[in-house]
Amino acid sequence: MKIEVKICMGTACYVMGGAELATLSEYLTPKQLEYVDIKGEPCINACFDQKEKRPPFVHVGEVLISEANVNKVREEIERQITELSL
Repeated sequence: MKIEVKICMGTACYVMGGAELATLSEYLTPKQLEYVDIKGEPCINACFDQKEKRPPFVHVGEVLISEANVNKVREEIERQITELSL
């Protein structure tokens, strides 16, 4: 089973760090890459739904990460891989 990773590429997310997140696969281990399906999305509408949270946004499975960066996303991917392995 693959974990779907959706990176918001809307304007606000892109300029606030989403551009770096577009290269996420370069920061993942081969094991992590086996478990994920990474997609850039034009907009995931998190800005409208999450007024108290800030871009960039990434969905890792059902978990929404705000103020996302490579380390936060990698940690959540690893957490979800660990859960799948139990």
